[in-house]
Amino acid sequence: MKALQLAAVNDLRLVDLPVPAPRDDQLLVRTGAATICTSDLYDIRANPFGILLPVVLGHEGAGTVVAVGSAACGFAAGDRIAAHSVWPCGACDPCREGLSHMCARMEHFGLNVPGVFAEYFAVRADRARKVPDAVPFTAAALAEPICCSLEALAQARLSPGQSLLILGDGPFGMLMARLSGAMGLGRVVVAGHQDFRLSFAGSAQAVNTSRADDPAALLRDSNRGKGYDAVILATDNRAAVRQGMDCLKPKGRLVVFASFHGDTPVDLFRVQLKEFEIVGAVNDQDRFDAAVGALSNPRLGLGDLVTHTYPLEEYRQAFETAEHGLTQALKVALIPSDH
Repeated sequence: MKALQLAAVNDLRLVDLPVPAPRDDQLLVRTGAATICTSDLYDIRANPFGILLPVVLGHEGAGTVVAVGSAACGFAAGDRIAAHSVWPCGACDPCREGLSHMCARMEHFGLNVPGVFAEYFAVRADRARKVPDAVPFTAAALAEPICCSLEALAQARLSPGQSLLILGDGPFGMLMARLSGAMGLGRVVVAGHQDFRLSFAGSAQAVNTSRADDPAALLRDSNRGKGYDAVILATDNRAAVRQGMDCLKPKGRLVVFASFHGDTPVDLFRVQLKEFEIVGAVNDQDRFDAAVGALSNPRLGLGDLVTHTYPLEEYRQAFETAEHGLTQALKVALIPSDH
């Protein structure tokens, strides 16, 4: 089969590899679509997680089951499935405490098991879900990023009628904006710098802060001059940390979704005086079924976020578009060339 293998930093190659042999608890899947995540771009540029190379990259995938392991239940050849990239061990302390999304020994597509940028991939059966025929594979491949977006929204711990600010106009920011439309919130504002990307905000109010002298004041004005009940950092721009705190109401909650590597200044005096909460959001705590349900909701239109599709062989152009096409692309998908 054809597969995209990271051989070294900045060395992504299209190679020929054997089709994976699924374990007894796994499914062999013919890839229907695999979407490119920002973290894939980071892995290629710097390998920040210290992945043992070479490895087949990609962790957002969907496709058709072609073989079922002897111990894999509930699936048959021909089933259309979405795959989850995180495979918890089920035995470590976090798993036993109900925190399997923080498993100490997790397997993960593109990190320590072969990923989905290939014509075939293997996935543990308990980390797959059937998807309706009406959901195209390019949309079904978004199941895992939807899971993560649902986790961030859950960490905001908002009640109907409350207000939410999402900082960041990337794919995750737009997913959160659209998903929040089903939460009954009083006001949702998403902020960024690219009008094209902000146009995907759905029912949320989109605000371009790129030309604002005081972005936080502009964003408070978008909430009738008030602070927000919660702010989600869906961008790793360090200025967004202070901007988010400037936009919180007293006792507000700052959700750290984007990855901030290295030291990030935080004014803890303000945290104390305003009784802010700062919480993290990583992977997802059992939100796979909810994500597939969201994919099946036509009112959310989550599949619309996939703006570009390329055959696997055109991966160089696909990654170029994903990284640099900020004014014309949001989410990019790779598909087998015969699709």
